[in-house]
Amino acid sequence: MGKAVNRNDVAKRAGVAPSTVSNVINGTKFVSDEVKQRVLRVIAELEYEPNLLARSFKMNSTKQVTILLSTLDNFDELYRGMYEIAFPSGYSLNVIIANDNRVNYYNNCYAHRSEGIINLSRFFCTEKEYTKLISHDIAVVNVAPGIENFEVSINYVNAVEALVGELLKKGRTHVAFLADTSRAEIEPDTRLIAMRYFLGRAGVAFDERRLCCFQDNIVTLSASEFGYNAAADILQRFPDTDAIYCVNDNTALGAYKCLSERGLRIPQDISLCGCDDMLISRYISPAISSMGYDKAEFGRLCMNNILEQLKGNTQQERKYILYAEYKARSSV
Repeated sequence: MGKAVNRNDVAKRAGVAPSTVSNVINGTKFVSDEVKQRVLRVIAELEYEPNLLARSFKMNSTKQVTILLSTLDNFDELYRGMYEIAFPSGYSLNVIIANDNRVNYYNNCYAHRSEGIINLSRFFCTEKEYTKLISHDIAVVNVAPGIENFEVSINYVNAVEALVGELLKKGRTHVAFLADTSRAEIEPDTRLIAMRYFLGRAGVAFDERRLCCFQDNIVTLSASEFGYNAAADILQRFPDTDAIYCVNDNTALGAYKCLSERGLRIPQDISLCGCDDMLISRYISPAISSMGYDKAEFGRLCMNNILEQLKGNTQQERKYILYAEYKARSSV
């Protein structure tokens, strides 16, 4: 492996002082356009990559935004949207998988001197955590409602209405709802609220015993395992269940396996629907019906909000809503 290119190599090739190269990269002092273009051309030719982290410490700016996730599943489109905004502005993205230790992942953000945090994890930012973050001059985007911050939420009402309509047309009235989260976290979710409402509007009461959550005696390590175990639990307690709705496609995939192993045909014997519209849900047979939204736009909104906060813009729109669509396939 050849020697890494450094600032002195660029300066020598461009015929300028090393400090001039730094000034071009950092924009700290005036450099004539002719010299600037020559230095940039040499940087491209030599494929020179400045030490952004070291530079950020000198300039008291890391140009880094941290993304908190519960899982990497279905993250590619979201990341693409964020990157489209972050990269041209000179920001890098740091991804942290959040577990149950809230203190550790926020400390990680402080240790990395993140300038912004986009919280997409299931552990929504509390008021106390938010206050501490902004006291460190860290911009925050919190996905779910709960604090007076910049919020991006997904409205599933129309998608759930479409699903319920299709289920009722096929005579499905014993619907189970599987959520790989706690009961407290799922209660305000528009999907559960809409499911209760639209079933009730048709004269079908949602059986609350068929709401199966992460903490309802289901020991699991992943959404798919939860889906498998929760479906097994529901079928054992309520053999007449004729439809299962899952809050994400990974949970639906686990339920799919459970139903198949028990000889239940989808959709002849039981309907199944997920959420998030993962690619894999479209290519198994039968393909799983789901609910999807523009994830890249979601990512762009989050990142734009962070950058506007960092600019000190307090007049921007505080709340955004994206509307999910029902993706009808052959599993319902």
